[in-house]
Amino acid sequence: MKKQNSFRFIHAADLHIDSPFKGITVDNKSIGDALRAATFDAFNALIDLCIQKQVQFLLVAGDIYDGADRSLLAQLKFRDGLVRLAEHNINAFVVHGNHDPMNSQSAAIEWPDKVHIFGSNKVESKTAVRQDGMPMALISGISHANSNETQNLTRKFSREDPGIFHIGLLHCNVGSNTGHDPYAPCELSDLTYTGMDYWALGHVHEKAILNTNPYVVYAGNTQGRNIREQAERGCWLVTVEDRHVSDIQFCPVDAVRWFRINVSIDSIDTVDKLERAIWKSIQELMENHSGSRAVVLRVSITGNGPLYNELQKDNAVLDLLDRTRDAFASEDPFVWVQEIEADCRPEIDLNKLKQQGNFLSQVIKIAETVNDPSTNISETLKPVLSDLFENSKVKKSLEKLSQDEMSKIIEKSVLFCVNMLEGSE
Repeated sequence: MKKQNSFRFIHAADLHIDSPFKGITVDNKSIGDALRAATFDAFNALIDLCIQKQVQFLLVAGDIYDGADRSLLAQLKFRDGLVRLAEHNINAFVVHGNHDPMNSQSAAIEWPDKVHIFGSNKVESKTAVRQDGMPMALISGISHANSNETQNLTRKFSREDPGIFHIGLLHCNVGSNTGHDPYAPCELSDLTYTGMDYWALGHVHEKAILNTNPYVVYAGNTQGRNIREQAERGCWLVTVEDRHVSDIQFCPVDAVRWFRINVSIDSIDTVDKLERAIWKSIQELMENHSGSRAVVLRVSITGNGPLYNELQKDNAVLDLLDRTRDAFASEDPFVWVQEIEADCRPEIDLNKLKQQGNFLSQVIKIAETVNDPSTNISETLKPVLSDLFENSKVKKSLEKLSQDEMSKIIEKSVLFCVNMLEGSE
């Protein structure tokens, strides 16, 4: 039984409703439809969770939509979810982030009375009250005015009433997180200085509790959309008693999960054994980690062994991919194997080859020099491959390659040279 002076809320962020999955192609219609619906399904699960847990309010810390050209479908779906909450006497407090700033286009939509969307001109504060009119919490928030907000918005916040639990709602980048755009940058000390009891943050897509006194929390996103956003995604269920956080639990709401698994060829000498090892790894993943959710998967074949040469043959890896897709795509929930990549090596000692003093050893040494972590690979290769880098069509593709991708290309090129020059079958 809840204490009279306790309440619960859910903190979510980065819904990116109607956002496509990135870096993925699907020729299976039913799976394609499920992936396109994933952000909608995750949002519906979030609303269901609010109702099931009988929370007093929902906080959404920005990036409800994926872009400034918010689709009408996404806006209506968001409105419908908040209407469902209002029908259960659940309030919603919302800020916008860099993906859906206040100056972007939006439809004329009538929001329920229990919804408050914070503006971008100044920090506003709204009191969340019980059905009997008693105040529970004060929520202060501000939205991004545009898509490249450079201000430290935390400096606009201040504690207004020491006698009530005070929440800051903001989409920001704490500590110059290098994995995300530096919009609304701030430091952890900026947040703790304001006197808030709980900071409900958005922008970073990984869940994280940065501080506990006061609580400074990233919810992460509700649905992973690419291979960098692996494992469970969801929101925080927070319980407050006597103006202190007494419990905080992460609740998954995602519809589809991303994973990468590695399968080594170290002790495998035939392709059919490799196939069985891949399938076994997928089955174990589904049993232990998927949470009965659909999965999008990438498989990396790693290790050193004689099977390397077999996997270099035309269509060998593609055939493995097709057979694995056929084996798991019809599962319920489905597993869509997006890619199988041969990231393995032959049974060759590169260090030994490097000491031989011949042409091949020079190739290996030059590749290692270019591939040094401190080297900008693109800049190093430009003088040598000027014809490629100056070709207008090829240049665009090269510019899109990351340092890691360039590094992998060099590693594979070295292995190709070794394979050819050593006369491997």
